[in-house]
Amino acid sequence: MPRAPHRVRWTDHALDKAAILGLPHADVERLLIERHRRRRRNARAADWRLTIGRVAIVYDHPDHGDAGTARIVTLWRLR
Repeated sequence: MPRAPHRVRWTDHALDKAAILGLPHADVERLLIERHRRRRRNARAADWRLTIGRVAIVYDHPDHGDAGTARIVTLWRLR
């Protein structure tokens, strides 16, 4: 299993979604890094899904073979 990420990259789509939802990038990145071990396998395009409170983060890790980096594909608020 690849080591936990310590860097986060964003897709343009994820950046747009974070802006629409008013979620600060630094907060999302910190939470992803801190709670990476709580992730669940994602059945769709990205590798992992992490639910934190009412926010779902879907991301790839490792990012194109870089075990130190996670790439956020999208995120949304849960109902």
